[in-house]
Amino acid sequence: MLYGQPDSRRLLILFAATTLVPTIGLGVLGWRMVEQDRALASQRAAERRDHAADLAAAALTRTLADLELELRGTGSGLNKDVVRIVFEAQGIVERGGTALPYYPATRPVPELPPNLFLAAENLEFQRGDSPAAIRILEELSKWKDPAIRAAALVRLARNYRKIGESKKALATLHELARPEEVSVNGLPAGLVARQGAGLLLESTGRKEELRREAAALCADLRNGRWLLNHTSYEFAVEQARRWLGADSSNSESLDRLALAEAAESIWKEWRQGAPSTHAARRTVWARQQSILVLSRPAQERMAVLLVSPQFLQSLKEFVALREAHGMDFALTDAEGRVVFGNPQVPVALQSVRTASATRLPWTLHAVSTASTEPSVRSTMLLAGLAFMAVLILGGGYFVYRAVSHEVALAKLQTDFVAAVSHEFRTPLTTMRQLSEMLVHDRVSSDDRRQQFYQVLLRESDRLHRFVDSLLNFGRMEAGRISYRFETVDPAALVRDVVGEFRQEAWKNGYVVELAESGALPAIPADRESLTRVLWNLLDNAVKYSPECHTVWVEIEGAGKRVMVRVRDRGIGIPASEQKQIFCKFVRGAAAKSAAIQGSGVGLAMARQIVRAHKGEIAVESKVGEGSVFTVLLPVVE
Repeated sequence: MLYGQPDSRRLLILFAATTLVPTIGLGVLGWRMVEQDRALASQRAAERRDHAADLAAAALTRTLADLELELRGTGSGLNKDVVRIVFEAQGIVERGGTALPYYPATRPVPELPPNLFLAAENLEFQRGDSPAAIRILEELSKWKDPAIRAAALVRLARNYRKIGESKKALATLHELARPEEVSVNGLPAGLVARQGAGLLLESTGRKEELRREAAALCADLRNGRWLLNHTSYEFAVEQARRWLGADSSNSESLDRLALAEAAESIWKEWRQGAPSTHAARRTVWARQQSILVLSRPAQERMAVLLVSPQFLQSLKEFVALREAHGMDFALTDAEGRVVFGNPQVPVALQSVRTASATRLPWTLHAVSTASTEPSVRSTMLLAGLAFMAVLILGGGYFVYRAVSHEVALAKLQTDFVAAVSHEFRTPLTTMRQLSEMLVHDRVSSDDRRQQFYQVLLRESDRLHRFVDSLLNFGRMEAGRISYRFETVDPAALVRDVVGEFRQEAWKNGYVVELAESGALPAIPADRESLTRVLWNLLDNAVKYSPECHTVWVEIEGAGKRVMVRVRDRGIGIPASEQKQIFCKFVRGAAAKSAAIQGSGVGLAMARQIVRAHKGEIAVESKVGEGSVFTVLLPVVE
């Protein structure tokens, strides 16, 4: 630390008071404002949900009213995923809308006259004369009555197969498969043709054609091409799957199967006289789907409208509300089962309209789909507060750094003044004492007098050098010093400085050893300034080597530069102080504790002079092992 601990604590307390406290206050205020903004946004979102829920309930009410008109047969036409069926005791008498794979019951088909095909059957079965039977059946297949023609084509295909005319048999069955509402033996003619073609292809080993025929049969069954009961449908499906083999897959329409299962359930309830069939609006659970049932029961007839969840979910009103309000919707039936959508969201994110409130057969849920991220206003508010907090903390930090620097500088200046005062006091005290002894003639001999004169001269020179260094440092700090560069022999310059310093060091018992590496290139330098640098390094080496009285100086070439080293085995410099000692007024802690005299400007001045020569100065040191100061100077190019 470059300043006292109490000052550091006071600065930290001041920093906390001026930055942290306002920052915390801003944070609390910002949090409160963001919370209020979020509460307001939640309230607005709830209002939008309530409004959307009311609009959705109204849309469902209008949709049910339109569907009831369709149930009465006075509507504008049935939509997809809606089925209209009219029951009577004999079976289905009317069907409309989406075709179902099967129906609860089909009305019996009038049988053909028994003697119509008697002659052909006698030839086929009793006499085994299929060609003769074919001639009779070909004439019957030309009749205008679709039922007679269909029955004749079935028998004609069978006889072609018996005589080995498989192509004609298959062509006859394809002709039979033409879409006509006729039955053969109680089954739709198209279904009989598909099944007959499959059996023919199976018996002749034509597997690829059989798979295509089976796939077409599955498609017809799935799309509800024929009016079938449940048993006939299941038999046909199993037969088609067997023909498909490994390619078989459950490609049935689950939506249509759910509608068919719901229709069968309602038929059974109506036949049994269940009271539930008298409800005008209700839901039926079939194949994990909730089917809406609108009914008009009567004594001998019942009209039913079946609506799938897909129809409700795809209502144009719902799509428009989703886009306009950013909402999604869900319906649950009276047992809490999901009709469509996802009502399993937190209560705070949905608005609910119960069946009792809307008179609908479901509970309506309006769910927010908008992002739960902070609003733009909250984001901007947080960003503004964060910017202010950063500004306060950053400003406080820079103020803290500036004040800390000023405190440290003031402490260094105080130490510098004390060191300079000490540097002046010691030689002045000596000179005063010697001067008093000489003035009052208290000298015992001429030799003693001569020694006093020499001491006075040495201390005067010391003061002169010290004052001169302070004046030069002041001029450097003010930028008023000028350098007179000339071409200088670095080896000669170092020899001259070392020779002059040896005389001073010898008096205190120190030895300076110089090592040269031969001829060196000249350098551009200000001789007086470089002399001051080398003298300062040598003087420091002597001052900070109280035990080892030898200082080593080396000079050698280093590429396009000349390197000068000053090495000692003194007290050394800690690694933490090696960068600071080149700053003005800085002195190491070891020097202070050992009471070694110094002002703290010598190395700072040396660095400025070396930099002015476009050179470098560095130190390598270990505590207790000494220091090596290296100066690198460029040569003349």
